[in-house]
Amino acid sequence: MPNKPLDRVTIFNVTIVVEAILLLTATFWSQLGEIYLLPIFRCHRIFLFYGLLGGLFTASSGFALLWLARSYGESIKWLGTLKSIVLDEVAPLFAQFTLPDIVMVATASGFCEEVFFRGVIQEQSGIVAASAFFGIFHCPSFRHFPYGVWAFCAGLFLGFLKDCTGSVWTPIIAHAVSNFVVLLYLRYGLKQAVKKVS
Repeated sequence: MPNKPLDRVTIFNVTIVVEAILLLTATFWSQLGEIYLLPIFRCHRIFLFYGLLGGLFTASSGFALLWLARSYGESIKWLGTLKSIVLDEVAPLFAQFTLPDIVMVATASGFCEEVFFRGVIQEQSGIVAASAFFGIFHCPSFRHFPYGVWAFCAGLFLGFLKDCTGSVWTPIIAHAVSNFVVLLYLRYGLKQAVKKVS
C-alpha cells in the first residue's frame, strides 16, 4: 500500500508545533541559563531594513544553489542530492499551502528559530555553535547533509546580522523574509518553471 502524502493541515500543524517547542525551549533555557534576552530585542527601523536585505540575500543564495543543482546535478553528486531534496521532498510538502499558510509559517519559523538559535544558543555558545546546531536542525538524515551545510552557512550569516546590529530582530526579519520568498517560489513559481521546461 503506497504511503499517503501528508495533507496541508497536518504539515501546517506539525510545523507550528515544532516552532512552538523551539520557542518554549528557548524560554526555559534562557531562564535556567540566566540568559538575559531583553537587550537583544531592541528595535530600530534600520534593523528592519537590514533584515529585509538580509532575507532577500539569503533567499537569493538558495535560488542560486538550486540553479546550480538543476544545471550540474547530473555531474556533481551532492548537487544532484540537493536538487532531489528540494524538488522531490521539500516542494511537495508545500504544494497545497495557501498564502496565509505561507505567511504564518514564515513568520513563526523566523521568530521562533531565531530566538532559539541566535537569541539563546548564540548568546551562550557563540556564532559557530549556533550555526552548527542550526545546520543539524535542518539535516534530518545524512542524505540531507548538503542542505545542512547550506543551513550552517545561512546560520553564520544570520548570526553575523545579529552581532552587527546587536538585535535579534534583524535575523528574525531576514529569516522570515527568506522563508516567505522561498515558500512562495516552491508553491507558485516552481510549478510555472516546470511547465515552461516541459
